Amino acid sequence: MSVFHTENRDGTLVVTLDRAPLNALSAETLEEGAALLAATADAPPEAGMVLTGANGVFTAGVDIKQAADADLEMRRRLFWGINDFCAALMRLPCPVVAAVTGHAIGAGGIVAIAADWTLIADKELKIGLPEAKAGLPFPQIPQIIMEYGLSPVWHRRLALTSVLYGAKESIEAELADELVPADEIVDRAVARAQEMAAQPAFVEIKANMRRQAWQDIDTVYADRDAG
Repeated sequence: MSVFHTENRDGTLVVTLDRAPLNALSAETLEEGAALLAATADAPPEAGMVLTGANGVFTAGVDIKQAADADLEMRRRLFWGINDFCAALMRLPCPVVAAVTGHAIGAGGIVAIAADWTLIADKELKIGLPEAKAGLPFPQIPQIIMEYGLSPVWHRRLALTSVLYGAKESIEAELADELVPADEIVDRAVARAQEMAAQPAFVEIKANMRRQAWQDIDTVYADRDAG
């Protein structure tokens, strides 16, 4: 059964991750999500996309239990699952708004950085990139996203300290753009996506801003295939 639920709201595709209790990203979840995003890129919604999470959580990141029990093949699936999901997200040509409904750890923080605009719920939650503390080095595509989406100072602070930030702190830490009431976050995210999509030059400007990141992503896959 799919863990990504989709809804069309007046031309905006709302994608909700629903894998209780913490929306952890297993290899299967990442592969399903990457396929969904790639298909969306082939036929972009006219009023953009909203990514959000059910269960009062955005995502707690990689499924730690699966990672701990993984054999070599499963580790490879997790590694490339993260890369493929993040690459597909970065390549979406339409507006992408993240509605961070709760904890956004590790890969959840990466998604927040990769979105064109990120709303975060005004509630008790934690967001950040604790991969160093968890013993999980960043795959290549998340590294590219951090280089693209963070200033050098916050890239260093977030990646090397594993500090988790609260909702209000996330704005200063460059992990979110807007603090909104928790019960309004998806509606506000849809409105923001529609506002962005209504701009005639949005797609071209986004492509120009991300061109180097896309080229770097292509290089990662070319190196893999050559090896």
